Amino acid sequence: MSFPVVGVGASAGGLQAFSELLAHLPANTGMAFLLVQHLDPTHSSFLVEILSKKTRMPIEEAREGVQILPDHVYVLPPNKTLTLVGDLLHLTSSETMEQRRNSVDILFDSLAERSLNAIGVILSGSGSDGAKGVQTLKEAGGIIFAQEESSARFSGMPKSAIQSGCVDFVLAPTQIARELVRMGRHPYLNRVASAMTRPEELEVDSPHYLEDEEQFKRIFRLLRTTCGVDFAHYKRTTIERRLNRRMAMRQIESVASYANLLRENSSEVHALFQDLLIRVTNFFRDPEMYQALAKVIFPTLLGDKTSKQPLRIWVPGCASGEEVYSIAICMYEYMANQASNRSIQIFGTDLSDGAIEQARAGNYLDNISAEVSTERLQRFFTKTDDHYQIARSIRDLCIFAQHNLIRDPPFSRLDLISCRNVLIYLDQSLHRRVLSLFHYALKPHGFLILGPSETVGQSAEFFEYLGEGHRIYVRKDTPERAALAFETGESLKGQPARIDPSTTLSGQFDVNRMLRESDRLLLTRYAPASVLVDEDLNILQFRGETSPYLEHPPGPATLNLRKLARPSLVVALSTAISEARKEGAPVRREGISLEAQGETREMLLEVIPIRAPETEAPCYLILFEKPRPAKAGEKRRLLGGFWNKLFGRSKLPRTGRTTIQSEGDRDFQKLKQELEATRAFLQATIEEQEAAKEELKSAHEELLSANEEFQSTNEELETAKEELQAANEELITTNDELRNRNRELNQANNALRASRDYAEAIIATVREPLLILNKELRVVRANRSFYEFFKMGPEEIENQLLHEIGGGQWDNPSLRAQLEEIVPADTSFVEFEMVKAFPQIGEKVLILSKRIDFPQMNSAAT
Repeated sequence: MSFPVVGVGASAGGLQAFSELLAHLPANTGMAFLLVQHLDPTHSSFLVEILSKKTRMPIEEAREGVQILPDHVYVLPPNKTLTLVGDLLHLTSSETMEQRRNSVDILFDSLAERSLNAIGVILSGSGSDGAKGVQTLKEAGGIIFAQEESSARFSGMPKSAIQSGCVDFVLAPTQIARELVRMGRHPYLNRVASAMTRPEELEVDSPHYLEDEEQFKRIFRLLRTTCGVDFAHYKRTTIERRLNRRMAMRQIESVASYANLLRENSSEVHALFQDLLIRVTNFFRDPEMYQALAKVIFPTLLGDKTSKQPLRIWVPGCASGEEVYSIAICMYEYMANQASNRSIQIFGTDLSDGAIEQARAGNYLDNISAEVSTERLQRFFTKTDDHYQIARSIRDLCIFAQHNLIRDPPFSRLDLISCRNVLIYLDQSLHRRVLSLFHYALKPHGFLILGPSETVGQSAEFFEYLGEGHRIYVRKDTPERAALAFETGESLKGQPARIDPSTTLSGQFDVNRMLRESDRLLLTRYAPASVLVDEDLNILQFRGETSPYLEHPPGPATLNLRKLARPSLVVALSTAISEARKEGAPVRREGISLEAQGETREMLLEVIPIRAPETEAPCYLILFEKPRPAKAGEKRRLLGGFWNKLFGRSKLPRTGRTTIQSEGDRDFQKLKQELEATRAFLQATIEEQEAAKEELKSAHEELLSANEEFQSTNEELETAKEELQAANEELITTNDELRNRNRELNQANNALRASRDYAEAIIATVREPLLILNKELRVVRANRSFYEFFKMGPEEIENQLLHEIGGGQWDNPSLRAQLEEIVPADTSFVEFEMVKAFPQIGEKVLILSKRIDFPQMNSAAT
């Protein structure tokens, strides 16, 4: 679908605002409009009828499975929630008050899944519905409008959306309409793909590719110089989407033109910088992970700590602080109110200073009730108007600071790092750099938590996957920490960076480097070939010529010793490492047959455990040696000793040609040794498999237990105040509809009243005596001439039958018969000579028979 979709959210007062918006939109905008208005679920809605008078676009009530079309408006029916799946409308029943109160968020979340072509508009309404949805929609590349507070009857919804920091335009409804028409034709909102051709879709040497790449470099340099952040290694797809969004808002279609605008307009650079920052977060996102915190991580971290030892946690990329406070709440619950007796520091950092300020304040909209249970809201939050504020006891545990994860030095001696959904925005080079930084910052056996779509990737040597069904990793101890280089603020802004101490000036040399090079040459020449491996047998360093003993097999690259060792070494190597691991002492194997390059020769193997003073996990140094030839004297001594044991003699036989041990015996001993090594290797393999089986069984039982707990979770209760507030919003909307209906009815009544006044004015000016009768021939009224001529008052004739007034003087059968024919026949008028009935008068009485409807009398007067 290539046309834009505009999602409009409104509540009390929103009908008037949306009517005004529609009135200023042309009928051919090329957009589809979806209106979600808070409605009373128990009453039918007149929205379609009312809005149809404001625009020439077709107005339809949304129905399940309807395919949306451009230049159409679709209105949410009562007691439903609306989502867009592809290009089809999907309706679900609003079973709870919470769903009705968050119906705008639900629509915007579905629009965000489209990634493109989506626009969100928040109009008048109380409450905060839509504030969460605009964050999700903007993160996906949507453009957000909010009604100006001064033009809204109720400013709650627009104000909440504006406070989220995700609104692009704050305008009155008429101005929103003009802006929609202006940007509705931009390629960004009318293409399924990105407005720019992706670099991977172009030839690397094509002029267009080279031009776009150069413009991207210009933009990155401007951002780096102005804002101090280098986005060159962020995911290109994310950068493109945010860049295209800004271009659509500025009505610019080429990257070069937008780069020129950035160079001339520093405020646009800051606006782009804010767009590139990630600010989407929630309380207790992924609840299962927080359960793992309480079941696995907190018991491990606090189990060996005294009350005086601090617990340090870091949440990089914390945005507005929801995840930081969620961890603090879980910690408080786990420690059963004993958090005040421990030293706990939870650091939350982010690039955005605005997000950090919001996190420090700890104020959040009341729509967090959809994420936080009622019990937690009552215990850890304070309600103020339409906001919740984090309790002081929780805020005291949290420290917030602006921090650049890539540039600034990290926190140190940390027990836990929770970095969720940050690495997905970084390329591979930054990904590995950040993980090495986390490894540096964590204590031995510290924990790292990543998002559900993130892994440690190529940094597996730093972290071990804990499992538990979540992205939880444990820090591994490595022989040496990765070298970390942090950029200074001056280097980021184009100034010379600090000089690395390892660099040298011209004509000088580094003595330390020369010493290290000398050591390397000596080790290469005189020391045996060796490798240094960690506890998982991943090779950390090669020393000397190892090619006779190690060979990389076909397939994916690996540094695991078991896969690199030649097949004839696997058994002896595995048993030696297992024995060294159990005994904690060096293990030596001799007489090992090595088959390499078509030759078989003997070698020596030695495994030496190594443990650094500050680490618990050992490493292993594995030496590969050739057997040294024995000297002549040593050979004779060894043979003599063997002869004495065998024959009880002190000297060798005089004939040196006597065979001491046959070739077959040597082969037998050799095979016997290999068999024993193979048995040991198989036994160790069986033990490892049994241990793995027990671990899998235990993990399976824990998963079953967790599943039972998840299934037993109850639906959250809602407060009476929230229900009344939602009902009040719906009633206000219903009143707006009825007010529109009453306005139309008053206009019709005014027209009738004007017609009636005109008729009465005519009657009053008639000179002849005049009676007005209803269908029953009762007198409704008379004119002034009648009262003056017949000397009667209104009390004598009104509501009386014609033949009863005047003491029966008007009881004339001919007159009655004629009138009974005239009234239903609608005759214009009739003249009747009254001389016989009134000989003393001798006048004619005109009886008007033209029917005039008077609704207030509910009769036809004649």
